Amino acid sequence: MPKKFPAAMGGVLAAALLVGCASEKAVKDEFEKLDNKEFEVVYEVAGTNVKDVTYGVGEQGKAATGTVDDPGLPWKKKVTMKGVATAPSLSLILGEKGGEAQCVITVNGKEAKRATAKGEFGTATCVAASPSGHGS
Repeated sequence: MPKKFPAAMGGVLAAALLVGCASEKAVKDEFEKLDNKEFEVVYEVAGTNVKDVTYGVGEQGKAATGTVDDPGLPWKKKVTMKGVATAPSLSLILGEKGGEAQCVITVNGKEAKRATAKGEFGTATCVAASPSGHGS
């Protein structure tokens, strides 16, 4: 003979489901708040014989890049980005005569990544994490 489900248990179950939905909404709201938070990114390249610079300009997970051929050095670009899944990125390629150059990414005034390229057709790539997911 099957056991009967007490009415009080049905009320507890319904309350638990409502609390679960409320916390799911709270999590979604918090994520959206963080995902819409803007942050400032400064890209910098210094050194010699840089032939190509590529940098990220996308937001909220939509990847987009800008490119500069034969940039005057030192080179600097400031962009505003937003999104938890947005990763600031910067890369450089040296020319056939070699040289040495550094790429640096600063996020909200703090250095986030630095890399160095050396030699003939040397490359350096910097990728930083979005600060949005950290509530900063």
